[in-house]
Amino acid sequence: MIPSVLTYPVRGSPRLDAVVVGGGLHLLAVWLPLLPLVAVVGYLARVLAATATTEPHRDPGRPGWRPIRPLLGDGLRLCATVIGYLAVPVVLLTVTLGGPLEGIDPTGTTDGIFFIVGTTVSTLLAAAICYPLPAALVAVARERSLRAAADATLVGVATRDAGYLVAVLLAAGGLGVTFAAYATLNAVAAGFFVAFYVEVVAAAAVGTATGRAWERRGV
Repeated sequence: MIPSVLTYPVRGSPRLDAVVVGGGLHLLAVWLPLLPLVAVVGYLARVLAATATTEPHRDPGRPGWRPIRPLLGDGLRLCATVIGYLAVPVVLLTVTLGGPLEGIDPTGTTDGIFFIVGTTVSTLLAAAICYPLPAALVAVARERSLRAAADATLVGVATRDAGYLVAVLLAAGGLGVTFAAYATLNAVAAGFFVAFYVEVVAAAAVGTATGRAWERRGV
């Protein structure tokens, strides 16, 4: 799977059109944040849907950017899904770190223990809540419905699959390294395009793993 998803953004002909457009939208988002990023998310939704196909022995082709209106609709649905899933972890971390733990001195022995335990528990809970998010995004992208984000069958089957776990960890690691180097890459105006390339690879990896999990369980 790894070699296939690494070359996914440049599969087909012309090879670099999707990367050029996606990187250009990232660049445009510096001045006009909302619409270009929704378009990028919409394209990633198409990647998720294409790679999550359950048809055996079918090599999903790289999607195009047109038509634009459905692309924006797909992007808005995925944005709403992300907000819905991340609202609880954000509130949890904000309340924990900004509330009960705010007056604790982490340098003290007793306070330090409370601080470490509190931050660890809240972080683990936030991570546990975020873990199903990629599967929910794939489900929404494939079904083109926000209801799919709460479909226990679609999301649950994926999250119990080892391949999905590996794909999520690899995608998160790749995105983390890329965004850590984002400023450095942008010194030569490459960060926008590299970021989009890695985003598409991550989407293809998660979509493929989720689709295989659904196929194995007959979903």
